[in-house]
Amino acid sequence: MSAPVLSVITVCYNSSDVLPATIDSLLIQTWTQFEYLVIDGASKDETGPLLDHTRSLFLEKEITFRSISEPDKGIYDAMNKGVRMARGKWLLFLNAGDLLASPDTLEKIFSVPPRGQIIYGDTICIYQGRRRLYPALPLENLKWEMAFCHQSVFVERRLLADHPYDISYRVCADHHFFLSMYLRGVSFDYRPCPVSIYEISGYSDQNKLLSHREKHRMQKELGVFRPSPRWLLRELKFYVKEGVKRLLGQKLTDKVRKTRLH
Repeated sequence: MSAPVLSVITVCYNSSDVLPATIDSLLIQTWTQFEYLVIDGASKDETGPLLDHTRSLFLEKEITFRSISEPDKGIYDAMNKGVRMARGKWLLFLNAGDLLASPDTLEKIFSVPPRGQIIYGDTICIYQGRRRLYPALPLENLKWEMAFCHQSVFVERRLLADHPYDISYRVCADHHFFLSMYLRGVSFDYRPCPVSIYEISGYSDQNKLLSHREKHRMQKELGVFRPSPRWLLRELKFYVKEGVKRLLGQKLTDKVRKTRLH
């Protein structure tokens, strides 16, 4: 059997409630030159039986499906395992609960020859049932924030094989990787279309302060830490925002956030 063009990798743990939606969004794809890998962190819920059933669904579509279930050292360690298992030229991380934006998403991406080693697009974000399209930001923004959603990026496997995620970063290892590649001059290819649907409730969203500290560490490590009036303003805005969230409580924060999504 020839190697697949793409390896879609899902990292999960005790995610049997949201994993089926991710699986369904792959099974309805009109382009099927991909394999599907699930890296499970030894779940204690019904993930195991679900994966056993899933195998037959992908077999019917003639799509390779493989999975492992074992303890790991965190999200990025599990992702690195997926990279080592993968056979496709390209990688996409679509974690439990994440969806592809439409049934023809993969067809749209791979019907056009890649013009870079990293392909990225836009993201539809959902928060408490409301959704909004978030276009990718200019790549220059990678120096201080993620310019795109990790679930909306296709990476040449050899890049991640040669430069695996640094698992000492618990929240920002993906940001660290993309900024490193940008600074190395790796070519990026932007596609102006939504790639994934992402619900705002993920690990990094729940660990804002840790994420912020890791970004500072990353900026210093990669030589882009530049204190300036603009940097000071961003810092002030971040801490004021986090302080207001703590003061208002989660319910009021949710109400404010929902008004931003349509």
